Amino acid sequence: MRYTGGSKWKKHKIMIKNTKVQPHLPETAKFTPEILWSYLRKCNKVVLKPVIGRRGRNILKVSRLGQSRYEIHLKNKKNIYTSEKETLAYIEKFISKRKHILQRTYIVQRYIDLATYENKPFDIRVIVQKRKESSEWHVTGMVSKVAGKGFMVTNDRSGGGIILPVTSALRKANDDIARNRKEIMKEIERVVLIATKELASYWKKQTIMGLDVGIDREGHVWIIEGNLCPGIKSFYKLNDKTMYRRIKNIRRENKKII
Repeated sequence: MRYTGGSKWKKHKIMIKNTKVQPHLPETAKFTPEILWSYLRKCNKVVLKPVIGRRGRNILKVSRLGQSRYEIHLKNKKNIYTSEKETLAYIEKFISKRKHILQRTYIVQRYIDLATYENKPFDIRVIVQKRKESSEWHVTGMVSKVAGKGFMVTNDRSGGGIILPVTSALRKANDDIARNRKEIMKEIERVVLIATKELASYWKKQTIMGLDVGIDREGHVWIIEGNLCPGIKSFYKLNDKTMYRRIKNIRRENKKII
C-alpha cells in the first residue's frame, strides 16, 4: 500500500503555522488516552480519524454523555459505553485491527457541529489549482457532500450521502447561513487560498489540492482537512459539468508541461 498525500497530522501542523488559518482549524492532536479524555472534558464531542485514510473510512465520533457514559458513532451505528475503561478498550481494539501501520496512527479532533441540509450534516470539497508555469492558485471547484441518514461522515460512498451544488446546500441550511451564503462562499475561498499557499510552501511541486471545509451552525468556516491527491468524481455527479471539465483541463495541461 502506497500513500502519496501526506498525513492529516503533518498537513495540520503546516497550516496551523499561519496565524490567518489558525482560527479556522479545529483543535487537533495525536491520539493518546490522555488527550482523548482531555478533549472530551473540554468539548464533549470529538472525532478520531487515521492520519492516513480515504473516503471517510474508519472514523469514530466519541461523545461524552455524562459521568462515565460515552457514545461511539461508527458509520450509521451508535453504541453506549458506561466507563472510560470500556470505551477505551473498544477504541484501542478498533484501531489495532487496521491493516496498515499508518492506518493505526490516529488523531483526535474537536467535533464541528456542521450545518445541515434536510437535517443531515454537510461539508464542502474545494479544489484549488495552479498552472505549472504560474505561481497563482485559484479555486476551480466547490461541491457539497451531504451525509446519509444516520451517518456523521459526509463522504457519499461510505455514508450513502448525496452531492449538491454549494449554493443549494447553503440555501437549505439555517436562516442565517442561507441569508449570508454569498459572503460565506467568499470566506471559504479566502481561507482555502491562504491554507493552500501554506501547504504549497512545503509541497512545492503540487499543482492541485483539495480541502474539506465545514460550516458550523453559526456560519464559521472550518478547514477539516487537506488532500494532496483529491478525487474529483463528486464534481462529475453534478448536473452542471463545468467545474469538472475545468479541473480536468487544467490537470491535463499540467501533465503536458515537462
